[in-house]
Amino acid sequence: MKIWPLFILLLGLIACRNESQNHEATTPNILFIMGDDHTTQAISAYGGILAEYTQTQHIDQLADEGMRFDQVYCTNAICSPSRATILTGKYSHLNGVRILGQEFDTSQYTVQQALQTAGYQTAVFGKWHLRSTPAGFDDYKVLPVQGRYQDPQFWVKGSDSLVTYPGWATDVITDMTKDFLQNREDGKPFFIMTHYKATHDPWAARPPYDTLWQHQSLPEPPNLYDTYEQRSEAAHRTTLKLEMMNQSTYPHDRLEDADWKAQRGHIYQQYIKSFLQCGRVLDENVGKLIAFLKEQGLYDNTIIIYTADQGHFLGEHGFFSKRFMYDEALRMPLIIRYPPWIKPGSTNDDMIINADFAPTIAEMAGLTPPEEVQGRSFLAQLKGKTPKGWREEIYYHYWQHILHRAVAAHIGVRTKEHKLIFYYGLPLGQTDKSPTPPEWELFDLVKDPAEMSNVYGLSDYESVTQTLKEQLKTLQVQYRDEGLEYPEMRGVQVEHFWTSEK
Repeated sequence: MKIWPLFILLLGLIACRNESQNHEATTPNILFIMGDDHTTQAISAYGGILAEYTQTQHIDQLADEGMRFDQVYCTNAICSPSRATILTGKYSHLNGVRILGQEFDTSQYTVQQALQTAGYQTAVFGKWHLRSTPAGFDDYKVLPVQGRYQDPQFWVKGSDSLVTYPGWATDVITDMTKDFLQNREDGKPFFIMTHYKATHDPWAARPPYDTLWQHQSLPEPPNLYDTYEQRSEAAHRTTLKLEMMNQSTYPHDRLEDADWKAQRGHIYQQYIKSFLQCGRVLDENVGKLIAFLKEQGLYDNTIIIYTADQGHFLGEHGFFSKRFMYDEALRMPLIIRYPPWIKPGSTNDDMIINADFAPTIAEMAGLTPPEEVQGRSFLAQLKGKTPKGWREEIYYHYWQHILHRAVAAHIGVRTKEHKLIFYYGLPLGQTDKSPTPPEWELFDLVKDPAEMSNVYGLSDYESVTQTLKEQLKTLQVQYRDEGLEYPEMRGVQVEHFWTSEK
């Protein structure tokens, strides 16, 4: 008779253990790691002409053990707007951050607030870059705007003044993440956003990486010396050209009395080395986080997401920075590791946008986002299946017309075969030195993946053009971005979207 109580107790313990395991399976930990401007061309898992030099072995490890996404795109290729979209799952015109410097409304739905309400311990460390106090986080330490690499300062939760942390920003942000993990509350899942400043300008690095390739020339992209002969006035007009880079962006050596071509090649070699050196420090710190998760026994019950806020030009078209809808700026890296769901070494070619991140993270945590969220969860893709009716095109809208590096505001649609861009043009305004005409660019991405030849207006592409224009109209309606009035669109007539033939 005495055996029965022990038997019942044993059954109860087994039931509790199974319940605990089931809870862990439905509420995994989530570590969201985001580089700044860390474009796919600078990650060796994505290949390319620089793979021999990028050597991002720890980020590559996540790809080897998880899934690499090859067609992930931002909806507005500039830092603050992309970050707001990642948090809210909504396009810029609905989340309120269309350009740099706009206030971010933290009362709207954000994924971290949803997870916090659901019982997750939440934190963000590193670059915030939104004009608001972080909300929905149990802890935060965030850089003021861009912050600095050496001895960075942070806004710390509970403090009214900036706090200086000695050391290199990338290392400091990693240590903050590790401290939170070590001191977290037992029995609760965590959602941590580790947002590095790297690889944002001025692309600085610390030893042992800051002297790499001193006496080497790194490979040049084939279109480094693009002259924009078959392209828009927008491409001609921009100041993203390497030879136009100023010292405040990146201190560099310049040639005296050199033509644009020689100057561009000279600056490219300095720029690309600094960018990749900065990326090496970043990758080392990803490795530190992986090692720490293993030490803590958290590695296999933590979804690890690696991404960046958008892409970045590494000399393609002779450009640096981002903003344009050309693929180097539009495309984002995305690598996710979680053994219970993801087959090691798998890849995915579905078209995903950064508005999909919030609903995906919510579903990872067993939550359903509200209807206001415009993105769509790609959790099914992580498990090896593409849902029926998945998108075949993406919609893009860049708002910050001319105000920064003279990139004209534009909208566009990208399919897997073509890309149509409309620079909707503005008349002379308060900050413009001259009007910008509305104009179109169309690229055949199968024949011209480098986007060198604008085929808009050619008879062979009349049918494609009409189809893409109809898709663009449909997407504007779908994302509630049609016929809207904003300061960035001073004097623009909506009909210009469809009647301009330049």
